[in-house]
Amino acid sequence: MRADYFDFVLPTSVIFGPGKVEVLPAELSRSGFGRAAIITDKGIEKAGTLNESVTSLKRQRIEVKVFAEVQANPHVESVKECLQFLRDYRPDCIIAIGGGSSLDTAKAAGVCYANDLNDVAQTQQREGLKRSLPIIAVPTTAGTGSEVGYWAVVSDRKTNEKLSIGDPTMAPYMAIVDPELTTTLPPRLTLWTGIDALTHAVEAYFSTLSNRISDMLCLEAISLILKSLEQAVEEGSNLQPRGDMALASLLAGAAMQHVGLGLVHAMSHQVSGFYDTAHGLANAILLPHVLEFNTPGCRDKVKTLDNLAEDRKSFMGWLEEVYQRYNLNEEVVEIKEEDILTMAERAKGNVNARTNPRKAEIADVIGIYKKSFKVIGRG
Repeated sequence: MRADYFDFVLPTSVIFGPGKVEVLPAELSRSGFGRAAIITDKGIEKAGTLNESVTSLKRQRIEVKVFAEVQANPHVESVKECLQFLRDYRPDCIIAIGGGSSLDTAKAAGVCYANDLNDVAQTQQREGLKRSLPIIAVPTTAGTGSEVGYWAVVSDRKTNEKLSIGDPTMAPYMAIVDPELTTTLPPRLTLWTGIDALTHAVEAYFSTLSNRISDMLCLEAISLILKSLEQAVEEGSNLQPRGDMALASLLAGAAMQHVGLGLVHAMSHQVSGFYDTAHGLANAILLPHVLEFNTPGCRDKVKTLDNLAEDRKSFMGWLEEVYQRYNLNEEVVEIKEEDILTMAERAKGNVNARTNPRKAEIADVIGIYKKSFKVIGRG
């Protein structure tokens, strides 16, 4: 049931459009930032994506230093490395360039830096956190929505857990969303990140805390994805579908941080925590099975999605077509029989499971894991 009373705040300033990354130096100067730390990964650095931005920043007499050690599925230790970099350099602001891993690393390290914490897990125990070091988020994928969210997901490799760290003080200061930065993303990653954005939108729409504003954002995001996902995968240099997917990701990100997600994320976090599986891939594998489980708990909203699908007959019908077209049904991720119970228990207790439209018991979660992944024996 949709909430009648709600709060909705989007603290991040958003600049959206092709070519808008060019305003980065002017925005830093306008904000009085003269010493910037760029946080990114090796792939972005090697591709030369940073070259023009660094040159233009230096031209504006803004000092720049790059930390390019972000890890996929960032973990506690990699966040500590980034934190130490910030402490050594002492910047005025952070520019996070890349996918969700870069943005989440920046948010986790930024809030630790501002609050003199040594471990990101300490943010969950500290009340009255100070606002993070200002972060300008520049996404190069269209999937996570992390550029407008105050959550970060960080893995603990000692326990195989993915920690969902969230506090309004972690919200980026600004998001510069330039679809041109996504045009070189390979088709498979475009697909996985696109399904990630879709999962955010659908789960936030089905959330038990959903409201009129979040529903509006989610439905627009889903409409854009229905229209443009396949074209973005197949015509990577085409800015129209790339722009649609970037906007869909942003809208879904704005919605989900207010109303939560659901069982797909509660379960996929465990798969990535145990096996370092790409987040978008884990979501893509789980999504159809969780939708099937959830449908009895949100039939009216499923009908609304069916109407959005128009000539595709149904939303699930469209999704099945996409999976067949790109062989997503053939993606195989192995999980160990001995891990399933622990994963299921953690998924059931995960913050994302609390807003799922249908309550899932341990047996339900175990059943979905076994349907979705290839289970291998003990040992």
